[in-house]
Amino acid sequence: MKAAFVIIFLGSWGLQLIFPWWTIIIPCFIAGLIGPDRGYKAFTAGMLGVGALWLMLALIADFRNDGIMAAQVADIMTVPVWALYVITWAIGSITGGFACLSGYLVLGRVR
Repeated sequence: MKAAFVIIFLGSWGLQLIFPWWTIIIPCFIAGLIGPDRGYKAFTAGMLGVGALWLMLALIADFRNDGIMAAQVADIMTVPVWALYVITWAIGSITGGFACLSGYLVLGRVR
């Protein structure tokens, strides 16, 4: 699971530098094909890898602009600023988790 996490984290980060956000499914899918031996481990690896990446990138972006943009978006959405981080983490985690689980299930290794 640790190897799958590293593949997902670094692969997704590298692809997001050049391509759109949805390309995170590619390293997640590949990690699911070659990595975990159980479905819940595949989902967890994808969830933690992409969730941690997106949370880290959101915090870095917020730090770089002193929280101005996050505060404005939070005002528009009428939510607290911390909820933006939870939403960002949740969207990334669900996408990464299901992409990795899909890679795991393609080979028919259901137990």
